[in-house]
This record gives sequence, structure tokens and C-alpha cells, in this order.
Amino acid sequence: MNFRRQTSTANAILSRSVCNLCLLLMLLGSSSVYAQSEELFPRPPELQPAVDFWVKVYTEVDTQSGYLHDARNLTIIYERLPNNRRQINSARNRIQADLRALASGQRDSLSGSQQELLALWGADVSNQVLREAASNVRWQLGQSDRFLGGLKRSGAYRAHINEVIREKGLPIELGVLPHVESSFNPRAFSSAAAAGMWQFGRATGQRFMRIDHIVDERMDPYTATYAAMSLLEYNYSVLGTWPLALTAYNHGAGGISRAVRQTGTRAIEDIVGNYRGRRFGFASRNFYAQFLAVIEVENNARQYFGDVRLDPAPRFETVTTDAFIDAEVFARSVGLSLEQLQSDNPSLRPAVWEGNKRIPADFQVKVRDAAVPGRNLLAQIPADYKFDIQTPDVAYVVERGDSLSVIARRFNTSVARLAALNQLASRHRIQIGQRLLLPQENGQPAVRYASMPPEGVYTVSREDTVTRIAARFDVTERELLGANGIRDRNRIYPGQQLTLPGFEDLTERVVIAASDRPVPPTVVQFADESLQTEARPVAVAAVASVANTPSPEPAVVNASDAVNASREPVQLARTESILPPAAVLPDHVELEMPVTLEEEQAVALDPAVDLNETNAQLTEALAADPSDYTVAGNNSIEIQASETLGHFADWLGIRAWDIRRLNNMAFRDPVIIGERLTLDFSRVNSQEFERRRREFHSSLQQEFFSSFRIQNVETYQVSQGDNIGRIARGRYSTPIWLLRQYNPTLDFNRIQIGQEIVFPLVERVN
Repeated sequence: MNFRRQTSTANAILSRSVCNLCLLLMLLGSSSVYAQSEELFPRPPELQPAVDFWVKVYTEVDTQSGYLHDARNLTIIYERLPNNRRQINSARNRIQADLRALASGQRDSLSGSQQELLALWGADVSNQVLREAASNVRWQLGQSDRFLGGLKRSGAYRAHINEVIREKGLPIELGVLPHVESSFNPRAFSSAAAAGMWQFGRATGQRFMRIDHIVDERMDPYTATYAAMSLLEYNYSVLGTWPLALTAYNHGAGGISRAVRQTGTRAIEDIVGNYRGRRFGFASRNFYAQFLAVIEVENNARQYFGDVRLDPAPRFETVTTDAFIDAEVFARSVGLSLEQLQSDNPSLRPAVWEGNKRIPADFQVKVRDAAVPGRNLLAQIPADYKFDIQTPDVAYVVERGDSLSVIARRFNTSVARLAALNQLASRHRIQIGQRLLLPQENGQPAVRYASMPPEGVYTVSREDTVTRIAARFDVTERELLGANGIRDRNRIYPGQQLTLPGFEDLTERVVIAASDRPVPPTVVQFADESLQTEARPVAVAAVASVANTPSPEPAVVNASDAVNASREPVQLARTESILPPAAVLPDHVELEMPVTLEEEQAVALDPAVDLNETNAQLTEALAADPSDYTVAGNNSIEIQASETLGHFADWLGIRAWDIRRLNNMAFRDPVIIGERLTLDFSRVNSQEFERRRREFHSSLQQEFFSSFRIQNVETYQVSQGDNIGRIARGRYSTPIWLLRQYNPTLDFNRIQIGQEIVFPLVERVN
């Protein structure tokens, strides 16, 4: 089912009159709201102290106060204090000092506070435990008022949430999750850049929703509900249990998959107690316990909060736009204020409300039907105000010496506006070659001409891609590649000189045309003549990121292969990606300006890689990817989809033949996905190799999800004569790396007739 039909279903639900009394009976009745299944959502005794702690947080203390407690042992609550930073810090320092004194072995002549701490921990507590406790004194703000506010707000959304859950056949208990995430606040933002009622990060959200500078569907609680249930459904298919699937909602399926691999168990209590992943912090360890706690609190809401009046579900009339329409024109034509239209359509970004972008065509606009009963809304909008194209983007390519403040001054805007328009995670880090969209005033951008290289010959720099160069000089990629006799658009290298086609015309050309969303850069591999790289056939799942590369036909899965699966591996050669060729960007203006020496010296970009920041960004980008990209202690790796020996050689700075020799592989031996390969880290250490590997897969996946989103899943049963690679590409438009993510335990080298494979259903983003 695609989102368009799902959203129509959602609006049908919303149009029903939902009685507050019915919701009260549903949510606050004396009997349990949910017949919670111990099988689906177990309560291990090891987690009960954490569940009890969160019940206290949600019901006993509000946001004016909170608890100082131990971060690991939640039975240890030191003090309840008002939410006053000075008092909190003073109490924390005192508790830490007392704990250190006790950890030194002191048991005589104890102060009153030290005696209380010792009694709290128990007389037989070890010095080591107390030493660790001194570093684990944590402040938890109370949440009872927020929980009550969320309970009231939930009335507006629970009918829709429950309908989506039933439609997908998922456990109804999942509907309480927004209590943990946002207190049912559809406009919530977190310090980690998660957004909306379901608190999606950008990278994970783009798998299921449109997220760009025009539309951010994370902010639409109805669309985001489908995305949240799709993510939970995916997590469960990957991890196999609901405790792990829920924890992965916070920590990512990739992170929990690592936890399972490292601990050797799927028991949530063992992972919470023993896994010490670098990013598996307090929030991740407690996520499932919080989920269990909110179920308990909701089941007994009347006991904790008395009678509560829930917000009614709003009633909208949904209008699917038939053109690009200015928001102010739309509001005025249908008899609404711009503020009301904006309030009811939170997924439209500020660029739309400021008039720099139009409401996209084929966008479902929610309109309060009470204001316009029985009218054809689109007929109210004059034809002269309907456009076939979007208001154009204007973009600037970052050069050495740039910073956001320099760019903001240059184009008479603010750092905050640039950061918001480009949805930047950090205002302090931009990269050379990065495209930044620029604000427009009344649709009229200030345009500068790009500087032309001498004689029409351009020298490739390290940050360049074919897409960037073509866009910079307003030529098509095909023209650029053809003029230089290049067949593989992904194999340009620094220092290479490219002749610009039609150079005589370029000096006068700057084009502004329509764009509905930014076009992502193309992943480029840099060739090195001193290294031997190769792209030999890769087994089943190896769809590479290379576009427009002729590919041999994969082998067919036939009856004998299925019955005698161990005899011959089913192979899929390295082929062209299902990604469309990167757009030429005729619909953008690339603004390039010379950088003065003064600017470069003042705010020069540091070319050195900040590994901690980069690794954190890659972890976020690959949060939903359960693949194992780590290097084992014996210097081996598990081969993943889209990888070739050429990739490994590039990342290691060695020859592909060296890898073959190390693994006793003949020249024509294929690289089999899922098998292990030993590598040589004499030139590049394993940490740097992992970073480069993750960067490759992150770019591959981000490029795909900038053009496609997952709508649903479908189970396919393998038949005689099937070719899995061809089915994935032709029938489902799904790259093999994504297919493998949805089938992490499937051995693509042992596919049999009758076997069931889950295919994600993807749709191109408008």
C-alpha cells in the first residue's frame, strides 16, 4: 500500500466524529486497556526496578522537580529536589564526595549523609561499586505534568494510530510509544535533531517519508504514524523480538544488531545489563523499560490523574493539489488565514510559508472543513495562480575559506536562516563542494556568474563529482562525459583535466529553472593509476552504486539450484544501480564567488577529518542498517552488498590482487556476500578502513533515499526460474543492499524454490 492511499484512509478516519467519552472509556477504564502479552512484551525481573522508576517519574514528580539517582541501579534514588541547577549541582557534588569517601573503605566516623548512603546501597556493598556510583549520579526531571498533557493530546491521534496498527497487523500496545518520545507533541524537537511526534532522525525518516527543504513529513503526525509503524515492523523483522525492535527505535537496528552480535543473546535484560556499546547510553538502556512503564500508567490513568478530558480528533477536508500553488493564494482562495493553513499542515517547511517555494503539486493539503463546507476547493483557486513548475532553487557551492557566517554576510542573510533552510545538523561544520540553498526574497535571488576556467579546461579537485562539475558549468553530464571520452561517470580522479563542452557558450549562461527538491551528489570513487582495482562478478546481492555500467545477466535460480542448493551459488554480477542517473541540475543555479585571502585566513575549513564527529554522523546515517561493517580481531570482515575487491583495495591503499593472494582466491573467484574476507591493514588501520567503508554505504543509502521512500513490504515466494536480482530491480525497484537489510538472515547463496523473501515496496519521491 502506498502513502497516498494510506493518507486517504487516515483522513477518512479523521473525518469521523470521535466521542471523548468513548476515548475516556478506551484509555482510562478500570479494566486494563491492553491485554498485554507477556510473550510479545515480557517483563524480565531484572528490568522491573527500571519500570518502577519510570512509573514514579511519570506520575509522582512534575517538571518543577526531579530525582538525583544512580544511572545504572534505578532502585537507588538519592534525593527529590526542585528543578534548580544550583541546588542540583550542590547536592550532586555532596553525594559524589560521600560516595568517594565510602569507596576508599571508610566505615567509621561517618557523617549522617554518608550513613544514609551506605544504608541505601547496603552494608555489604563493595568499594568498587561505590567508586562507579560516584561517576553515575544522574538528574532526572519529573514528567507527570507532561504525561498528563500528552494523555490529553493523544485523543486527537489515537483513533488514527490504532487504525494504522490494526491495518498493519501489529500489537496495539505500540500506540503508547509517543508518550516516551514526545508526550504526543507533533511539533517536538530534540537536541539530537529528532523531530515530530514520533521523533524521527533525518536519515531514518527519509526511508519512509519525504524530508527536504520544502516538505518534512516528520512534522505531520498522520503520515509519520505510518512511517513509525513501518520502522517498528522493519525492526521486528530484523531483530525478531519486540523488546529489541522497540530498543532499536531509539538506538537503531544497526546498533542493536551489533549488541546481539557482541553479547551473543537476544534477551533484552542481558543486553541492557551487559552491552557496553559506545553510544548505548542511558536513554537506549531504558527505552524498553519506559515503554512498559507508560503502558502501566495508561492502564491506570484514572488512579494517577483522575478523570481526564481528551482532545477531540480534528476534522479535515483533504485536497490534493493539481499544480504548484503559493500558500497565501491557496489560503485566501479557500477562505482561511495563512496561520490556520500553516497550523494544519506542519509538514510544509518555512520556505513555503515565506513565499520562497510553492505548495508542491500532488500534495495533500489539510483544510478545516468547517470553513469551506461543500465546495470544490481547487476550483476556488484562479488558474493564473497555478503553476506547472516549482519556484527555482538558488544554491551556492562552498569553497575553501567559507563558513556559514561568511556566506550569510555575502548574500545578506543570517546563519540561522541558512542552517534552517539547509537543515544542517551543525552550524560550525560545512564541507568544500557542499551545495547550500540560499534564501530568496520575493522569488528574486541575487545571481552571480560562475567563473570559467582558462580555455574551457577544468582540473578535477578531490571534492568534485561529475554531477557537481556539470551543474557548475550548466552542461549535461552526458555532454561532459562524451566530450572527454569517459564511460564510467564514477571514475574521475583529482588532477584529471576535463574539457568543457560548448565552452564558448558557457561564459554567458546562468539558468534558473524549476526544482521541487535538492538533488543529491553522486558517489564518486577516485581512480589511482598506481593501484590495481577490479570489479569482478559479485554474488547475489552486489548491486553497486555505479550507474550506467553495462552488466552481464545474473544466473537464473532454477529447479536444480533449489533442490541441490549447495552445489552452485546463485550469482548476481555487479550491475548498474537501480538509482536513476544523477540529475544534471538544469533547475538550479550554482553561485560561485572567489574567496578572498582575508576570508580564507579568517575561517579556513580544516581539511583534517574529525573522526569522532564523522563516526557519529555515519552511525546516525546508518542507524537502520543492521549490516556488520566492523573488522574482527583476526582482521577479517563480512562481505556486504555493493562491495567489490576494488572497493576494499581503494579503502586500504593496496592492490585488489593482494587481497586475492591473502585469501587464496583465483582471479575469477567471485566475491560472495555474507562470506568473510581477510584484509591487510599495513597501510590503513582498521578504524580508518571502517570509517571509509561506512562512508561509502552511507552515501549510497542517502542517495537512494533522497529519491525513493519505502511504502510497505510484500512477501514473495520464490518460484522455479526466478532471478532474484532481476525481480528486485525490475518488479520492486529495490537495490540488493536494501533487500538484504529486510532479510538479514537470508543466505542469498542458498535460495530455494518456495522460500519466502520480504521485498520493500518503494516509491519515487515527487
